[in-house]
Amino acid sequence: MKIKTLLASTILLLAVAACSGTGGGSAAPTAATGSTTPTTSSVPSTSASDTAVHVRDFSLDPKDVTVQGTVSLAVTNDGPTIHNVSIRDASGNVVGATKDLKPGQSETLTVGIPAGSYILFCSLPGHESLGIKGTLTVTK
Repeated sequence: MKIKTLLASTILLLAVAACSGTGGGSAAPTAATGSTTPTTSSVPSTSASDTAVHVRDFSLDPKDVTVQGTVSLAVTNDGPTIHNVSIRDASGNVVGATKDLKPGQSETLTVGIPAGSYILFCSLPGHESLGIKGTLTVTK
């Protein structure tokens, strides 16, 4: 029982430290070079074509997202700590990302990427492994 409590405490401490902004960089990764040009807007969009994505400690809602054509995600941080949402292709390249969002902040992530399957995740240290991970399917 003591080991479980110690393990849970250590995981919680690591998660808090990762969210505190101290230590390593907490900036969202930059997009990979290539033919895609990700763009973001700090003003929440009201377009009917935006797909709402909520990031929390430690999950995405919805976990699996399917969009047709250009990806436009209206991301809101509903958690008590800083999070972002990044998109990674099958080669491991980040093809789009929001900035690090404080609790309550929103940002629309718009990126033109080819049809296929991608990973949605929070790029802050440890967040993906703690559950902030999902799939993005783009159809044409």
